[in-house]
Amino acid sequence: MRWRAEVPGRGVSSPVVWSDYVFLTTALPGDELPQLAVLCYRRDDGQLLWQAEVGRAGGRTHAKNGYASATVATDGERVYSFFGTTGLFCHDLHGKQLWRAELGNLDHQWGTAASPVLCGDLVVQLCDAEQDSYIAGFDKMSGRRVWRTPRPSYGCWTTPVLIEASTAQGKRQELVVNGTSSRVSDGRMVIAYDPADGRELWRVRGTTELVAPTLLIGDGLVYSTSGRNGPIIAIRPGGDGDVTQTHVAWRRDRGGPYIPTGLYYRDRLYILNDAGVVACYDAASGNELWRSRLRGTFTASLVAAADRIYAVDERGTVFVFAAADRFELLAQNDMHEKVLATPAIAGGDLFLRTESHLYCIAGAHAAEP
Repeated sequence: MRWRAEVPGRGVSSPVVWSDYVFLTTALPGDELPQLAVLCYRRDDGQLLWQAEVGRAGGRTHAKNGYASATVATDGERVYSFFGTTGLFCHDLHGKQLWRAELGNLDHQWGTAASPVLCGDLVVQLCDAEQDSYIAGFDKMSGRRVWRTPRPSYGCWTTPVLIEASTAQGKRQELVVNGTSSRVSDGRMVIAYDPADGRELWRVRGTTELVAPTLLIGDGLVYSTSGRNGPIIAIRPGGDGDVTQTHVAWRRDRGGPYIPTGLYYRDRLYILNDAGVVACYDAASGNELWRSRLRGTFTASLVAAADRIYAVDERGTVFVFAAADRFELLAQNDMHEKVLATPAIAGGDLFLRTESHLYCIAGAHAAEP
């Protein structure tokens, strides 16, 4: 362990590492509707460099979600954070607030969770709520809204993914969102948008009603997982309109997780569900290679480095297993604290947020202090 730092308040956003900084968000203790803040730590030793408060939380949330679930985005000059109804914020690297974008009423009984995504000169935010859901692009320098596209959804907790797709006309960027909540099955879908103007490019029907996992990208495909043992769908991007019948490369009707996002790693899909069932699939064909079980309940998503995959259960046990075509558990370590946030890996180090601390676990390459 290189260092451990106390984290004030409560949040399940993941650490974001850039240069000498580690960023988090949190809901500070003290009030029924807490004060929300962005935190910045020094990467070398975990010292808290600044704490920028942005305002009070608004609306409802779920006990496992909270008011600080969205992970920040950064371009190395500014830090962008999303706090639901409270707004979308931009700070410089010293903690000065540069702008705030009003997003309207995003109330949902289970709260919000989608993280902001940088797309060139824009920061794009998914704003799903029980009513009037939309996705919008904002000028990253000023916070001015550039476009706003309504969404046929009453709730979604995934983060959009920016990809480059091949079409008959050449390469184009697509911003793909995994899921729309709908009471009718045909209304549950993956939708791709043009990040420049927000227009819808294509859609694929067949997700479950409530979607939290983020899409996986690899080998020219987009992989959608959703639901408690819901479908796994491999989609060829670059389509136009409803491409459910033409652009699905393969589909498995079962195996999707409810909350954790899986992993595309070295031509394999690794999917972990809330109950600890982990499976490995050939990413090109969807064929299952192995299936095993880890003890525990899981909310954090999978991460990988150096042929090892890390899965952290809610009790704080870190399981390390081999990225291979057979299951091999390599290590099991206990952090002795609750963990809901997904770890980050940067420069060979593992950054792990527990209920009240931020840890930096040094990689094998690290020199002695």
